[in-house]
Amino acid sequence: MLALGAHTTSALQAPAVVEPAVWILLGALPLLVIISRAVRVVGEDERLVVCRLGRVVRVRGPGLVLLWPGLEREVRVSLRLVCLDLFCPEVVTRDGVSVRFKATAVAAATDPVRFAMTTDEPLTATVLVAEGVLRRQIAERDLADLPTMITHGCAEMADRISDMTGRWGVQVTLLDITDIQVPLRGELLAWAQAQAGRQAEKHPRG
Repeated sequence: MLALGAHTTSALQAPAVVEPAVWILLGALPLLVIISRAVRVVGEDERLVVCRLGRVVRVRGPGLVLLWPGLEREVRVSLRLVCLDLFCPEVVTRDGVSVRFKATAVAAATDPVRFAMTTDEPLTATVLVAEGVLRRQIAERDLADLPTMITHGCAEMADRISDMTGRWGVQVTLLDITDIQVPLRGELLAWAQAQAGRQAEKHPRG
């Protein structure tokens, strides 16, 4: 009887020991959830733009960043260089020849706040701006001037593109025209004949 009574007493005391641990665990869970929502890890090559109630309040990173859950939201901005492919199916030079071009632009976010607050995708807009600048530059030149533009004009065009994309926090650091194709059409034959005529005028046969 004594052994049975001792076993019964220990069984009755067990829930009293377990119950505080359960309450501690239940109380810690909300705290862990809050911490998980408040802590961000920002890499060396990115920044965190923190907005509070719709307004930018700070830029943080790299390292650990604490946010106020429910009051603040973040926009993660990568600072890595990005290669953008540029392509135009057809553009007409000043002397009336249709050409196609392919190019590559290297861009990066230099102003995280402007980059994060841009409504549309900034890099997509940068592609459109870069293609537009290239079209205008080709349209203002004769076909014979395009090799010179490819060799010496890319740096100037990159600066011009950056002047336009700076409002989105994007800078184009490099522009390289990789290919220009001239489809064999009637205007190309007319251009070749005109070039031959000019050469004949410059060097008439005696």
